[in-house]
This record gives sequence, C-alpha cells and structure tokens, in this order.
Amino acid sequence: MSTTELLRMRMNQLVTQARYDLASLQAISDDTPERRIYLQRLWDTVTDMHVTSELLAVNAAASQVQPLGPLPGQVWNNVNGIQNASPGANSRTFTEAELAGYDGKNGRAAYVAVNGIVYDVTNNRTWAAATHFGLAAGKDHTAAFASCHAGQEAILAQLPVVGRLVQ
Repeated sequence: MSTTELLRMRMNQLVTQARYDLASLQAISDDTPERRIYLQRLWDTVTDMHVTSELLAVNAAASQVQPLGPLPGQVWNNVNGIQNASPGANSRTFTEAELAGYDGKNGRAAYVAVNGIVYDVTNNRTWAAATHFGLAAGKDHTAAFASCHAGQEAILAQLPVVGRLVQ
C-alpha cells in the first residue's frame, strides 16, 4: 500500500472522528467535563487533519519533482540516491547528545537526523510544535523515515541541512 493511500485512509478516519465529535457536542448543551473532552478531541483531530493534509501535499509534490542535482552544500550518493552533506558549508557535526539539545522547545531550533544528515525542521509546517506524528525533534529518525517515506528523498531535499550526525 502506498504512502498516499495510507494518508488518505488516515484522513478519512479523522473526518469520521470529527463528525462523531460534532454530533456529540450538539447533544450536550451545558459546559460539562464531557463537552470539554469532546472539544479537546475535536481540536486534536482537526490539528491531525491539517498535518495529514500537509503530508499529502508533500507526497504529491515529491511524486512530481524530479531531482535536478545537488543543492549547494549537498551531494548525492550515487549508490542509493540519499543526499549527504558536503564537507563544505554544512560541515558541522553533531553527536546524538548534541542533537538532543535541538528539540524545538523553549525557543530552541528543531533539528532531526536522517541517514547521518542533520536537517533543520524549525519552520517546517509538518513539524509543528517540533513533533511529527509522534516523533520528536532532536533525534535520529532514520528508521522512521525509511518506514514512512522510503524512496522519497525529495522530502529531505526541501529541508535545510545543518550538519552531519557522528557516533
């Protein structure tokens, strides 16, 4: 099953949840704890719908974009097509402990690592509040990226490279 199909199914689940919560709210007239729970869940559902919508847009754009070549400060790995930072402008290195400090909290930048490259997701809409589908900034998400976006390196090409992750 494709990523687009999974995202479409998730969007349908969220719309169904939102409709159920709206119908439940119509039946409750007073400000009760039950009403507040439905309102919070509705807010969370709409937020999740927004993120899923953004992912669908990125996925659609990635399927249409053909890489033109490396961006400044990047090179393409000819073996598997994964971009790597060149030793030039983006040669800063991060250990996992240093990367953890870029968690997007309390005004700090939000960085994530994929395949040894550290990306800045601070202003990326799909990483609102420095989280992305339960993943938190400040960590190496190589396995999560491979399981969700295998073969879609164009997504990474849109993110600013800030350095390399070293062991």
